[in-house]
Order: sequence, then C-alpha cells, then structure tokens
Amino acid sequence: MLDVFRFAWFAVRTFFGIGLLILAVETSMWMLIKVHSMATGNLESDAALRRVNSYNTAGIGHKDRPGAPVSSGSPSRPHASTGREP
Repeated sequence: MLDVFRFAWFAVRTFFGIGLLILAVETSMWMLIKVHSMATGNLESDAALRRVNSYNTAGIGHKDRPGAPVSSGSPSRPHASTGREP
C-alpha cells in the first residue's frame, strides 16, 4: 500500500516540476524578447536588409542583373500563356 502513495507523490512532483520548467522557459523567452526589442527599438525597420544588400553588392562588385526571362506557358499549365482557365 505504501508503494501506491510513493508513486502518487512521484507523479505529483513530476507534474509540478515539468509545469515549473515550462513556466521558466516561457519566462526566459519573454525576457529575451523584451531585452532584444529594447536594444533594437531605435533602429529602422529595414536596416538589416540594407546592410545585407550593401554587403552583397560590395562583395560581388557589380549591380544586380535583371532577372532571367520566364516562359509564359509550361507543359503542366498550358492555359498559363492564354491567361484563361480551362
């Protein structure tokens, strides 16, 4: 009979332990997001994209080329060239 109470106590401790672990992870993620948003709050929204583009342009040494031409139709979608659905 004592084994049943030991198992019940183990189950209760495990349940609350996992609950506290999940709560601690959520709290730490919330704090990380708050600190990160405070650190980057005064930056422009597209600053990272402009940095990447300037790095890529400087590394390549030329301006972006125009995109490759796209065919108007394909064997799997013959209606794409006419613009009408079958």
